[in-house]
Amino acid sequence: MSLTKQKILDSAMRFFLEKGYLATSIQNIADDCGVAKGSLYNFFSSKEDIFIDVLLMQQRKMTEEIEHIRANPKFSIKDVFIQETVCQIEFFLKHSFIMQEMKKLMLPDGKIAPFLSRSRVNLLKYNRDSLIRIFGEDIKPNVWDLVTIYNGIMREFIFLTIFDHKSLVTQEVAVFIVQCMEDMANNTIAHKRPSLLKESDMSEYIQCGMQGEQVPDMTQILHLIQRLQSTIKELPVPNAQKTELQEATLLIQEEMECDNPKIVIVRALIVFLEKESHLKDILKQLEKLVINYS
Repeated sequence: MSLTKQKILDSAMRFFLEKGYLATSIQNIADDCGVAKGSLYNFFSSKEDIFIDVLLMQQRKMTEEIEHIRANPKFSIKDVFIQETVCQIEFFLKHSFIMQEMKKLMLPDGKIAPFLSRSRVNLLKYNRDSLIRIFGEDIKPNVWDLVTIYNGIMREFIFLTIFDHKSLVTQEVAVFIVQCMEDMANNTIAHKRPSLLKESDMSEYIQCGMQGEQVPDMTQILHLIQRLQSTIKELPVPNAQKTELQEATLLIQEEMECDNPKIVIVRALIVFLEKESHLKDILKQLEKLVINYS
C-alpha cells in the first residue's frame, strides 16, 4: 500500500471515530492528510470506498491478532475463545460509529450495506466454527442457536458501553460470556434440546449474505409455509381438523406461487388458520412478509 493511500485511510479512520461517517466529508479527509481532493480520487472513487477500506484494514488487524492468540502455546482452547471474544468486543467498541449509524449506513442502493452484510455473515460463520471447536461436535444440531445467544449477549454489553456509557472491563465481560456459553452448551447437550435455527434455515441466509443480499421475501414465505405444514402434523387435534388446516396452508402456497397472487385471499386464509393458537407465531411472521410482498 502506498504511503499516500495509508495517510488517507488513517485520516479517514480518525474522522470517522471523532465525527462519525455521515458527518465526515471527503474534503475533511483530504485537508487532514494534506492531499488535494482531486488527487484523493485517484485512490478512492467515493467516501463509501474509503469506509470499506478502513474497515477491511481494521478487520485484517483483528484477524492477525487472533492468529497470534491461537499460536500462543500457553493458552488453552477456552483461553483462546476468551481472547477472541475480547478482540470482537474491542473491535466494535473501537468502531462505535458503525453501531451508532447502522440504520443510516444500510442504504439498499449503496456499497456499504452489502459490505456490512458480508462482514456479518463472515462473523457468524467464524463464531459457529469457534463454538464447535471449544464445545465439540455434539453442539452441531444447536450451534446456530448458540451463535445467536453468544452474539446477542456480546451485543448487549457493547450497547451498554457505547450508548449508556457503562464502565465495564472487557476481559471480565469476555470471561463471563464464555462461562455462560459453556453452561448453555453443556445444558443443551445434556437435555438434547430441539434446535430453533436449523442448518437448512441458515444456509440460504449465509449464501445470500455472502453476496451482500437479503433472503428474498418469497423464499422466506415458502419456508414459513413448510413450518406451518410440519407444525400442523404435530397438533393435538382431530385428523379432520388437521386436513382443513393443511388444505388452507396449501391454498396459501398455491396463491403465493401465482404470478399475481391475490393477497386478500391469502390474508383471509391466514385469519382462518389463526383460530389454531399453536400456529399464531408463524402466521404473524407470514402475514408481515405477505404484506411486504404485495
